[in-house]
Amino acid sequence: MPKNKLIALATAGLALTLLAGCSTGPSKADQCTQFEKTVKSAAEGVQSEAANLQSDPDAAVTKLKELDEKISDGVDDLSDDALQDKGEAFEDAYGDLVDQIEDIAKDPQSADVSALTKSSTKVQDAGNAFQKECNS
Repeated sequence: MPKNKLIALATAGLALTLLAGCSTGPSKADQCTQFEKTVKSAAEGVQSEAANLQSDPDAAVTKLKELDEKISDGVDDLSDDALQDKGEAFEDAYGDLVDQIEDIAKDPQSADVSALTKSSTKVQDAGNAFQKECNS
């Protein structure tokens, strides 16, 4: 095979390899950064809406559910399998927390503080597990 054809084939092969690398999507680090931004926004939302629970519980719960949807969308954007597993665990824990808050908003007198604390701990644990996966 002439040298020019060999170089052309090698160049074409290299170009395909580089293009394939580009099409795999965001890196694990990029996915972690983006999901962490989503989670931070949700955490800030919980803090700000907690103050509104007494004055307008329905609006606060609605906002928390919107944040839950954002987390769900963030999990859907994760392409790394391990990150997606950890993200889904976080989403489930956050959803449980929102459910607990909704129950309290509906009937503050029957608030199960221990269940709320347990849900909050699950959210923290799931967030830590996600962060650990990002650092691995």
